[in-house]
Amino acid sequence: MAKIIGFFQSRAVRDRRFEEIVRPHLGSMYRVAYRWVQNRETAEDLVQEALVKVINRVDEMTQLEKPGPWLIKILYRCFVDFHRKHARTPAQHFDDWRGDFAVFDEALHLEGETSNNIKRLELQRDLLKGLETLNDDQREVVLLHDSEGYSATEVASILGISDGTVKSRLHRARTQLKKVLDQGPF
Repeated sequence: MAKIIGFFQSRAVRDRRFEEIVRPHLGSMYRVAYRWVQNRETAEDLVQEALVKVINRVDEMTQLEKPGPWLIKILYRCFVDFHRKHARTPAQHFDDWRGDFAVFDEALHLEGETSNNIKRLELQRDLLKGLETLNDDQREVVLLHDSEGYSATEVASILGISDGTVKSRLHRARTQLKKVLDQGPF
């Protein structure tokens, strides 16, 4: 009986450690997954699948200085697997996220909006439209680096590419975004 009780106690300790490590990164994981799939349920499924893959790796996670990039890398692999199962590549899926523009256009016409809010919404709409002009590889890197705040080295690790490739894609993407945003409102 003591062995059984010990098993459940050690499992409870592991589960608490897992939650302590993962909880601060859940929001980021969900945001990234949602940007990739543009569907709440599918994003939640991807996050859950990633967490299931790492729940038994608590000891490994406690050794990591920054578990966030490692968790996003696992999430990215789940995303790739998801698309392989559905006979699509991850890059093709970014074409589906364009429906966000209607939300911004609707919000711009709400009564009582302050000038600052309207300018912010217009900038967000223009930025989304600018992101649409990027190729899929550049968009992935910009979203992970500039939007989620991962370093170039972390993005490289997540996507399985070199640091130099990340930096090159970031540079080209930012140059393209600057050109598009400098042209004025869409």
